Formats: sequence, structure tokens, C-alpha cells
Amino acid sequence: MKRKMSFTVAVSLALLLSLLALNNGAAGQDAQSPTHGQPLVGTWDVTLRFPVCSATCNCPGGVPNIPIPALHTYSNDGTMEEMSGGSLFRSDALGSWDHVRDQAYSARYKFFIFNPATGARTLTEVVTSQIQLQGHDAFDATATFDLFAADGTPIPNTCQINITGTRF
Repeated sequence: MKRKMSFTVAVSLALLLSLLALNNGAAGQDAQSPTHGQPLVGTWDVTLRFPVCSATCNCPGGVPNIPIPALHTYSNDGTMEEMSGGSLFRSDALGSWDHVRDQAYSARYKFFIFNPATGARTLTEVVTSQIQLQGHDAFDATATFDLFAADGTPIPNTCQINITGTRF
């Protein structure tokens, strides 16, 4: 009887240790998941809008608040990618992002704009955005951008971009 009880205790103890090990492994995975460690990580459906058009802010289409669709992907390693759904004459964007505090993040990314008639690169745009999460599945952001001619000469602008995103 004593031997049977020792065996039962040993099996129970082994089972308990196995469950604890599994639970610790799952907890380690949760720490890396978008809901715990890095809430911005993942792919987002994004809409960009230029709220004001002026002589120094040439809005796409010449009209304010035209929705420009895009996809943003924020990776665990701090890199990000944007795929625009607004123009065939611009490249995808590559960049990086950082956690600022609480639910606030910043991102900076770059893409190229091409002449539709010749295919030649005419502009480079560098976007800097300030992102504020609105819960787990949405964010609002404001962005500005630096514009450069093909030869690298800065082109002055005073544009602001309003961005909304929902998790894909």
C-alpha cells in the first residue's frame, strides 16, 4: 500500500510539474504577442487624409480629406512597411517604429514617387507619424512629411496627414 501511494504521489507531482512547465511556456509566448508585449505589432488597414490643401500642401487630387487606403505592418524587430493603395506611381515604404510611452508610438518611413509618363523617380517622401492606440484594434495618428526632389533637394511643404488604422 505504501509503495502504491508513493507511486501515485510521484505521478501526481510529475503531472503538476509538467502543467507548470506548459503554463510558463504559454506565459512566455503571451509576453511576445501583440496583446501584451508590443500592441502595435501586426498588420493594419490604414486610411490617410490630408485635411488642408494650400499652395504649400498639394493634396492628392487637389481636394482635402480624400481617403487614401494603405496597409501598415509593424514587426517585432522595430521595422515597418507600408503598402499604398492610393497610387500606382509610388513605391512601397520601408521604415522603423518606436514605443514612446503607454499607448503612444512613433514611426518614420520612406518611399519614392515616379513620373507616370516616363517611369523616372521624381520625388522621395519621408513620413514621420505620431501614433496613439485606441484600444487593441484601432489607432489614430498625425503625420508630417519631408519631400525631396530626385536630386535630393528639399521641397518645402506644410502638410499634415491624419491617419486612422484598424487591425487587419
